[in-house]
Amino acid sequence: MKAIILAAGLGSRLRPITNEIPKCMVAVNGISIIEKQLNNLIENGIKDICVVTGYKGEVLRNLVKYNFPFVKIVDNNRYNETNNMYSLYLCKDFVADDDFLLMNADVFYDANIVTGILQSEQPNMIACEVGCYNEESMKITIDGDNSITHISKQITEREAYATSIDVYKMGNEGRQFLWNKILHIIKIEGNENSWTEVALDEILPYVKFYPYAIEGRWFEIDTHDDLAQAERLFKD
Repeated sequence: MKAIILAAGLGSRLRPITNEIPKCMVAVNGISIIEKQLNNLIENGIKDICVVTGYKGEVLRNLVKYNFPFVKIVDNNRYNETNNMYSLYLCKDFVADDDFLLMNADVFYDANIVTGILQSEQPNMIACEVGCYNEESMKITIDGDNSITHISKQITEREAYATSIDVYKMGNEGRQFLWNKILHIIKIEGNENSWTEVALDEILPYVKFYPYAIEGRWFEIDTHDDLAQAERLFKD
């Protein structure tokens, strides 16, 4: 199992903190989001990891190379004109034919969430909090067999089954469908400024993904208020 962390974001709503560092280096009670995510993976035996940098990439590269020298770095030098789907596209050679975990580097969460999704027998999963509705986050809907039918920020509270925490497990079938869809969107449609979740939503009719109902703490950090709430949640 490999892992990809998409960490090219600017974090404009976290300025002035992010004037000199990328969003993923914002610290919650003294530990940055990216360090927490990397430690979560290492605690679960995953060291074959790729981090995609973008905004303030050299600062992030220095942090990762000093503290996690085994982690591969891929630079999205076009971070200001592309989106996270393009960042993932840059990791295709790294993934090759292996299963992988995918995560966005703006979510702070407990290591047991990674443990649980890895231990599940389902090969394709989206980690989510059931019954939670977060306007800023991706939401999912499910059908009668509990498989996921849609993932989108536009899903209404009435429709939503759960809120995604942006941790995805990609098995063989899911990985192949996802890469094919991403290649089509980027190479055929010429769209380099879309979310990975757009491609994921489009493959859900063809490959089954299931929700992994998390039991640990998590918080997506986009604003100063989010950061304050995350520090309260993780204060112990």
